[in-house]
Amino acid sequence: MDMGCIEKAWTALEDAVAGKNPHFEVLDAPYHDLEHTLRASACYADLVRKNQSLNAVPTLTPEIAELGFIAILFHDTGYLKERGDHVGTGAKHASYHVQRSQHFAQAWMKAECMDSKSAREVENMISCTDFIVSPQKKLFPSEQHYITACMVGTADLLGQMAAPDYIEKLPLLHEEMKEAQNHLRGTHPPLNLPETPGDLIRQTPAFYEKIIKPKLFHAYAGVVRLLNDPYPDGPNAYLNQIKVHLDLIANTLEE
Repeated sequence: MDMGCIEKAWTALEDAVAGKNPHFEVLDAPYHDLEHTLRASACYADLVRKNQSLNAVPTLTPEIAELGFIAILFHDTGYLKERGDHVGTGAKHASYHVQRSQHFAQAWMKAECMDSKSAREVENMISCTDFIVSPQKKLFPSEQHYITACMVGTADLLGQMAAPDYIEKLPLLHEEMKEAQNHLRGTHPPLNLPETPGDLIRQTPAFYEKIIKPKLFHAYAGVVRLLNDPYPDGPNAYLNQIKVHLDLIANTLEE
């Protein structure tokens, strides 16, 4: 695996969120910050490591795993505002941030002289972090590329919901959702959002059962099971942390 390429991608991300990229302002989205990307990237690294150590089928090649690293590092760059945009925060782009993230990745890969085929694969991998999109094998040239996309989507969800401060940060997510809705007002149908941060927290257990679990165990090919330790039936630290959050919410509601 070309760690030099991954290091360059990380540097590009770090520069962009800090406002050192001439095309973008400092990242100011309240919830989708650099910490979230770091947690998602660490989870992706865990998935790749387990895939390699278990000789899973299919086992990722270093080159394909590298594309996944680029995808997960850049998957939320769509929250960056263009240079000179001082209206609101990057959260206003939430509804179409995936497409903007794809454009960021494409521009970076072109600047790094990476081939168009690889850029297209990264674009398709980033698309799998969209809630309304599930990876489709036909979009990828191999089973390895498809599984990598599933890992990227899985890492995005787990990095978010298994974060120790997930519940505490949900009001910030609600703040982002409201800003995105206001930004689209008059041009798109209103989004179906919880009225208050408390409503968002109360709806989280149902959201996990109805939306997240099917994504993790079916739409994303169940690659989450790679994180079971020992594999395949041991406990899963990420899922256990999510359960802690859900139990806390349920207990609070009962009280």
